[in-house]
Amino acid sequence: MKSILVVMRSPSLLLISLCIFFIGLGYALTMPFMPLFGVERVGMSPLSLGIFLAIGSLSGIIVSTLLSRLSDRMPVRKWIIIGSSVSASVGYVCYANTDSYVVLMLVSCTFIALSFSAFPQLFALAREVVEREASEDVTIIMAILRALVSLAWILGPVMASFTIYRFSYTGLFLVVSFMYMLVAIFVLVIRVHEIREPSNEAEPLTDSRRSFKHLLMAPQVVFSLLAFMAFELANTMGAIVTPLYVTQELDGGKLDVGLISGVNAALQVPSMIVLGILAKRFGSIPVMQSAGLFGIAYFILFWFTNSEWQIIAIQIFSAIFIAIVLGVGMTFFQDLVPKMTGTATTLYNNANIIGSMAGGLLAGAVGNYLGFKAVIASSAVLAFLGFALLIASNANKKTFRHMEGDTYEG
Repeated sequence: MKSILVVMRSPSLLLISLCIFFIGLGYALTMPFMPLFGVERVGMSPLSLGIFLAIGSLSGIIVSTLLSRLSDRMPVRKWIIIGSSVSASVGYVCYANTDSYVVLMLVSCTFIALSFSAFPQLFALAREVVEREASEDVTIIMAILRALVSLAWILGPVMASFTIYRFSYTGLFLVVSFMYMLVAIFVLVIRVHEIREPSNEAEPLTDSRRSFKHLLMAPQVVFSLLAFMAFELANTMGAIVTPLYVTQELDGGKLDVGLISGVNAALQVPSMIVLGILAKRFGSIPVMQSAGLFGIAYFILFWFTNSEWQIIAIQIFSAIFIAIVLGVGMTFFQDLVPKMTGTATTLYNNANIIGSMAGGLLAGAVGNYLGFKAVIASSAVLAFLGFALLIASNANKKTFRHMEGDTYEG
């Protein structure tokens, strides 16, 4: 309760909370319906759709990584968020007014790719504000902010369905464009005193590359990134197989699928807050390691289900698994690299994106050749792999700091 009051009493945190919710809502409005948009309006084939989504995501990962390094070296985080949000707004206006595959691909690789920085940079900015105004509640407040994204995903798909029905995809993209413009305006009025000071001399490019390479080669960072990719692979494969398993194996209906998704999303919000409190008390590492255990338990129980109500009953395990990975996980990475918040948050976000992309491909391949049960079993194995990698990560525990153009272990 105290942490919520801190957010409500801080104008900066309150505006950041609204921005995070709007961006989460933007994702929830567009991501589930982009495949339908590509097929129904643009006429993409499954192959061209896959290429479009993959190239757009890879472009966003590259751009956000480059901008994250800049944000940690110079006091420009606020302006990166504003620029990314404006870019997203322009990009979705373009989406609303064209059905050309080539134009959409260009927009995806430029304007939308630039928008990828807004989400991780907002959380990096939030971390800096929280450390200044309520440092003892960092883990809890960050978990609350991340829970806003889950709340947006409860509302978003329903809102998107209604908007598309009344105003088509054009209306949907214009609504999302408007929300991103609001984010840019809100961030513009936030008073932020960024703690980084620009160097008197520009950091040599070779030093910057050496710093980033040193960070990426550190065992704890490597194991942690791989663990998060494994968790997101398991989560994505589970999300893909659930509606297919319910409708094709259990003869359930769309209502059952919607109920399962709704229960899971609703359980994630309080779970993130409670887990943030536990992470504050016991540390983020043991909470993170428990994510794998909840994931393993969920997929093993999922394997033995034979009715829709049984799947609904075990959603608490899935919700806790997702809440730890998406909620506590961000703070875990920020704590790992405390002086490179933007880079740490972006690496975490990119690991989730890569895991999600690969999860879709792997679920399709395994499900096509081995069946739905094999997808569930593979998800359990990946959850165990993530758990093992985090154990190995803790065995190589180090803290990384960024000083004078290089990265140091300490």
